[in-house]
Amino acid sequence: MLFKEVIGHKELKNKLIKSVKKNRISHAQLFLGSEGNGNFQLALAYAQFVNCLKQSDDDSCGSCSSCVKYQNKQHPDLHFFYPTAICNEIKTQPSSKKLIKSWINFQKNKVYFTLNDWLTYIGAGERLSIINKTDSQDIIQIVSLKNFEAKFKVIIIWCPENMNSSCSNKILKVLEEPNPKTLFLLVGHNTDKLIPTIVSRVQIINTNLLTHNEVIEGLTVNTKITSEKAKSIALMANGNLSKAYNLVENYDVEEQFMDIFHQWMRLCYKVDFLELEKWIEEIHKLGRVVQKKILEYGLNIFRECIIYNYSNSTTNRLNENKEAFKEKFSKFIHGGNIIEIIEIFEHTHTSILRNGNGKIAFMNLSLNLCNLLKMKP
Repeated sequence: MLFKEVIGHKELKNKLIKSVKKNRISHAQLFLGSEGNGNFQLALAYAQFVNCLKQSDDDSCGSCSSCVKYQNKQHPDLHFFYPTAICNEIKTQPSSKKLIKSWINFQKNKVYFTLNDWLTYIGAGERLSIINKTDSQDIIQIVSLKNFEAKFKVIIIWCPENMNSSCSNKILKVLEEPNPKTLFLLVGHNTDKLIPTIVSRVQIINTNLLTHNEVIEGLTVNTKITSEKAKSIALMANGNLSKAYNLVENYDVEEQFMDIFHQWMRLCYKVDFLELEKWIEEIHKLGRVVQKKILEYGLNIFRECIIYNYSNSTTNRLNENKEAFKEKFSKFIHGGNIIEIIEIFEHTHTSILRNGNGKIAFMNLSLNLCNLLKMKP
């Protein structure tokens, strides 16, 4: 991938290019940022630039033998590791090595993607995904070998926060003392889930959310939708380009989330326990992926309500279909309850992410909301 193909991050691109030109390449780097902001794509473009045989002042050449192999994801000195799970292709002991063909084909269809996109693609459903002990053994073996042809052997670890403890501990030594000309690029979203000894061994490259206009640019370049629809989707995506692309494919699904969330809030405000129990039962049937998306949708709505109440309403990022609900609902979201609401939503999201019981998690959240929505400012 070329730097010019990565949406946004102009200043960071320049910084990375300068570090290569000045031969100040840290052997282990963590590209840290929110899901969908392009940190994986940025790391991949950086890796390609490092090994490009005809670097220009601001990008890889895109035509040398190294660049061609990088763009096809088939360079012998480029290695990927990522979360895996029991899936359609692998029934026992999954690993990155076993799923590499699927991984490469997946990226041909999706330039920007999420972990859920990947797991859906391989048919893993809602199974727990990890980077496991087998992956760490493969990493150690790869590091022990000489480079085939590139100046740097590059190991990209996507979602390192999904490494289990066995994997994390096994790669500590190679992260701290790698073989010469080996470059580790970790691409993650949350350092809290990484063991401190991993974090201490990497240089952290913080990547920001994309701006509203950058998301529109990404949609305009890579899709065939109208400019008006691109603007509407960019409002809902909130800086997440992966989400924006998914919304292009599932535009009506977002409207369904809106209806589900509105019904939920009405039941909580009415304190209708019988109907809440029925609602939770239906949500439980939809599975963990949908449950997480509903919670993320809710967090976005709460954010916009607070902005509407305490700031200039023109800074809101909701589309027209949500305006009427926001204006009515925002009076129940204020400084007296917003912190507790966000905390309980994030706690529930984490519980669902870690395979917690969805019924219990949503019932606990709903009971809390029954009280919190009644609080006075």
